[in-house]
Amino acid sequence: MKKNVLLGIFFIIFITIVGATYAQNIVATQRGPLSAREGENITITYTVANKGNNTIYNVSVADQNFYKFLGNISPGGSQSFTEKLYIPTDAEVKEEFGEDAIVSNPYFIGGFAVTYQDDDGNKYAVNSNTLSIPLISSKVASPVNVAEYAAASTTPQGIWQQIMNLIQSLIAYIQSLVTTGS
Repeated sequence: MKKNVLLGIFFIIFITIVGATYAQNIVATQRGPLSAREGENITITYTVANKGNNTIYNVSVADQNFYKFLGNISPGGSQSFTEKLYIPTDAEVKEEFGEDAIVSNPYFIGGFAVTYQDDDGNKYAVNSNTLSIPLISSKVASPVNVAEYAAASTTPQGIWQQIMNLIQSLIAYIQSLVTTGS
């Protein structure tokens, strides 16, 4: 009895590993601009790459804004497409969600999902990376006294804020490397 249970567990683990290995050969990525402004349309490029040794079938991609059927992708092949995405203004967000709502900065775009089948008809799914696009203010800045700014930025609070911003940027960069696998 124990032998059958152990063989069953081994079989489940083996199938899971084989399935995960098959799924790991498909890479879904999205790329966008390095920065953007509120109230602007941006272009996002979506790519599904088959880095495996087998054709994948019935490939489809979806997120909250679109659904696309890509068909089949041969080993070593990829398919890319672009979509426009509108970044709302603070005023538009306040109108929709209330006075306390604002557009996040950086602007966050969740990943998209890819579903496909292997030669035997088994279904798989992978998710792409997410994007965080820094928003550039379109407001006209008032003139800055450089000496005052330099003095303010060397205060302990200014230095700590700069260090925290650097750490946050490094974490976001490392996360992007981990999620894209590059």
